[in-house]
Amino acid sequence: MTRKNDSRQTIDKITEVAARLFAEKGYEQTTIQDIVNDLGMSKGAIFHHFDSKEEIVEAVIGRRRDKLIAAAEAVAGDMSVPVYERLVRTAMALHVSDDDGLQMTEHLHKPQNALMHMKIERMLFDDATPVMAKIVREGIEQGLFDTPCPEEVIGMILTYSNSAFDAEHTAGLTADELSRKAHNFIWTMERLLGAETGSLGGMIQLFDGLAGAASEQGDNE
Repeated sequence: MTRKNDSRQTIDKITEVAARLFAEKGYEQTTIQDIVNDLGMSKGAIFHHFDSKEEIVEAVIGRRRDKLIAAAEAVAGDMSVPVYERLVRTAMALHVSDDDGLQMTEHLHKPQNALMHMKIERMLFDDATPVMAKIVREGIEQGLFDTPCPEEVIGMILTYSNSAFDAEHTAGLTADELSRKAHNFIWTMERLLGAETGSLGGMIQLFDGLAGAASEQGDNE
């Protein structure tokens, strides 16, 4: 095995352990020594790859961002799926609840992880906008949407989506209440995209499924 591969494995190991500790304890409360103790390696070995804890958290956030964007791009690129459904499914792909089984999303909404949450949301917003705007342009070409500013519209949709379906704002809601939020979101998307009223209505079952899953998770907590 080459030294480069060894280095990559070590970086991945440090990042994975740091992600778990940041999620469990919070970024501010996790020290380099905590990471050292969990890994069983020296501080020197960690600082060989990262200059600071800030660099480690950037790597953790970047890894999560890369996975979510890759999932969104895979959905967005499936040309066998109609534009309407592809747009909604791409938005939903950005709300993955688990990261390597760490249930990262749940941890990110804890006060001690506010910084990580903010950084991830910013990265996703910047990287997801062009992915979804491309679908909107397809819709415009097909006569399905009518908007002169796809990027700005997607920015509004992502902002609304992150707020409306944020775990902090859906906790404790019933399945009916979550379903109503989904219907309102679809209605808002139609207005922003310049789509015909009811044209995205067929996608509501996707959100109803999401709402049901969220409600079940809340009941189990």
